[in-house]
Amino acid sequence: MMSTLVGIGASLVTPKVMSQFRDQKVKVVHAMPGRLRLQCDSWKNDIVANVLSKNGEKYPLILTSEASPITGSLTLTFVVPHISQQELDELMQYIVQTASDALLFTDATLMRGMQKTLGLVDRGIKKQTNGFADFDSLFAFFLLGKGIHAFSNAPAFSSSLFYWAYTIIKGRGSDQPHA
Repeated sequence: MMSTLVGIGASLVTPKVMSQFRDQKVKVVHAMPGRLRLQCDSWKNDIVANVLSKNGEKYPLILTSEASPITGSLTLTFVVPHISQQELDELMQYIVQTASDALLFTDATLMRGMQKTLGLVDRGIKKQTNGFADFDSLFAFFLLGKGIHAFSNAPAFSSSLFYWAYTIIKGRGSDQPHA
């Protein structure tokens, strides 16, 4: 009876753990007695790797935990040469949860991509205009023009466009070094 209840409980919990495991696409790269090497693309981040290294050693079965942000791998050395399947499942759940928690403190990939794209566009504009304009100056100019054009029909909207242009222009001045 007890084994049936444990089996039912495990069958309810295991899919959730394994779905997180699959969501992060964790791969077992190398396994040998007393040592395990895992890899995951979402671990290719300094913050995640640092958290995995530090928190991994807090787990009772782990002697050492070394994560690499370059390869996205985590090498674990155990205090015993062999662990049971249940211990491995619990360990994997701990690692996946630790990595998931650490991802909350990283910059979003989408935002990094947008910043990189905006930087490329900004450099392209500066090159094409020999440094005369950049994205911010052209955007502020666009907002001023749109505000002037729409002022007679929608003065409140135009005022907000003027304010946005002003904040871009004023904000750029504080970024520049003073002579």
